[in-house]
Amino acid sequence: MFAKNNEEKRNILWRVVITVSTILIILIAAFFVIKLFTSNPLEGKWVQEDSGMILTFEGENQVLIQWPEEFGGEDVKIWMDCEIDVDMKTLNLQIQEEQMETAFAAALDDTSTANMNLAIQTIEGTYEYNIEQNILTLTEREYGEQMIFDKQ
Repeated sequence: MFAKNNEEKRNILWRVVITVSTILIILIAAFFVIKLFTSNPLEGKWVQEDSGMILTFEGENQVLIQWPEEFGGEDVKIWMDCEIDVDMKTLNLQIQEEQMETAFAAALDDTSTANMNLAIQTIEGTYEYNIEQNILTLTEREYGEQMIFDKQ
């Protein structure tokens, strides 16, 4: 094939191929190790079977919360700020005032607004999280109530 009768050229070519492949393997392994330790462990879409609540974690500090069944089939979407402490395994959810006003503006009547306010107050807070086999368990730090979500 390459350098058929020249052993020296084949040796040089072989060393170049081995060196390039070794560098590629090291770079790919470093990428995955860095991603493993720096990525958001909660990233993705989580669904609670009981209430139909959907948590969608995007990026490091944003979560989209949806309750299709809570508001009579209305598609209510609320963005919340979240702080994730990977070392302590805690999650802090807080709503932005602009998001709350936007959600209330989408409500059809005062009952929907009251239900929305109650739902937001129940989810807002600090939780300890645990992930086992695509099941996320959020445990409220103050009262110990748990919410269980499946990864979609």
